[in-house]
Amino acid sequence: MQLVVLAFILVVAPLGILIYQATDSMVTLSQQGREYAREALDFLNRSQKLRSLSQDLVRSSKQFVVVKEPEIEQRYRNQLNEYKELVQLHTFLIESDNISEIYSLINDLELQPVDSTSSEQLTRLIPLSQNLYEETRIKLVQRLESLNAKAEQQQNLLWLQAGLLITLSTILILFFSIRITQPVKKLMQRIQALGHGQLDTTEFFQGPKEFLELNQQLEWLETHLQMLEQEKQAFLRHMSHELKTPLTTLREGTDLLAEELAGPLTESQREIISLMQQNSISLQSLIEQLLDYNRLQHSSEHELQSQPIIPIINESLASHQLLLKQKGIAVTLPQEECEWSVDIGLLLRALSNLISNAAVYGFQRGELNISLLAQDSDLTLEVGNTGPEIPETDLEQLFDPFYQGVNKRQGSVKGSGIGLSIAREAIKAMGGSLVLHKNNNGYVSFMITLPKQVSV
Repeated sequence: MQLVVLAFILVVAPLGILIYQATDSMVTLSQQGREYAREALDFLNRSQKLRSLSQDLVRSSKQFVVVKEPEIEQRYRNQLNEYKELVQLHTFLIESDNISEIYSLINDLELQPVDSTSSEQLTRLIPLSQNLYEETRIKLVQRLESLNAKAEQQQNLLWLQAGLLITLSTILILFFSIRITQPVKKLMQRIQALGHGQLDTTEFFQGPKEFLELNQQLEWLETHLQMLEQEKQAFLRHMSHELKTPLTTLREGTDLLAEELAGPLTESQREIISLMQQNSISLQSLIEQLLDYNRLQHSSEHELQSQPIIPIINESLASHQLLLKQKGIAVTLPQEECEWSVDIGLLLRALSNLISNAAVYGFQRGELNISLLAQDSDLTLEVGNTGPEIPETDLEQLFDPFYQGVNKRQGSVKGSGIGLSIAREAIKAMGGSLVLHKNNNGYVSFMITLPKQVSV
């Protein structure tokens, strides 16, 4: 929350600064524009009045020369003083030679009596006033152009500031987005790792307070999962030991009864003994598969040695020969031998589970084909059989432990659902891969790929 609030403030602050500067510039330029307009109006009115007064002075002087009335002379003097005051106010706007000449002329006229000579001098005041008016107008135009240039300069400055501030805001948004999303991605990766059973994570975690607290909860969950995993392993080891001992005794007893060492059996008794034997075999197979799967899940070191592959295939087939003969399944084996770096025990487990599935799910009088191909970098083993295709709904969970698909096993021994999981884990432990290769036209095959010279 603190990081979100800080990000909001830092991202909004530059935009607020830009709005403030733009508003301040607009207010300043508006005030200057109003002042210029008022001054322009005053100076233009004054210039216009100077032109009118210059004509009135000429008219008053001529009238006085003709009629010699004191009132006309007084009016003349008043107009001359007013003209002089207006010129003095005008000097605040411009400096002009016309003003100096006007001052000199007015000073002379103030000292002279009103006569024909002064009237002739006054005629010079009219063009001087007109020139002063033109200079005033030009000066005001220049001031207006200066204001426009200043406004344009301020506009360019605002555009530059806007670009810089938007760039800064973008950088801040990206920075805070990364600061927020990066820890989220790490937490998601850690959760996915926990979901896949990868409990050992040593990467140092940094981020906001809330994410650190969530990471601590994940650390607690990781520790708890490790403890549960250890308890599960201990439980499986304990249960396997506790189950194997009475199961061995049970199998030995049923075998002795089946051999009629304790006396002859009736037909119904033989059926019961046969049922007991089958279920004890199924239970023993399930226990061994559970132990194999648990061992493969937590074993990290395997010894890879160069071995001939066909003897391992034959050994894997040996324990399934009886079922294959009962169903009349024809077996095709590879003809060319090759050697590869493998762990014999792991490859035996994988092939045995694949062959067991092929024998159990395969059609009566079907085919079981095992092919072998060694290339420069990979060894591929394909185990395929004729049988029902695997439904699309089962493909995603095909290698999940304890998952049993739509197709049912044929025979009295019920499956555990971890055969393919054990096979994949065994191949994975050798650095290889196990995938469903073909699943169409009544033919299903799995392909094992093992890289060359892998040290695990």
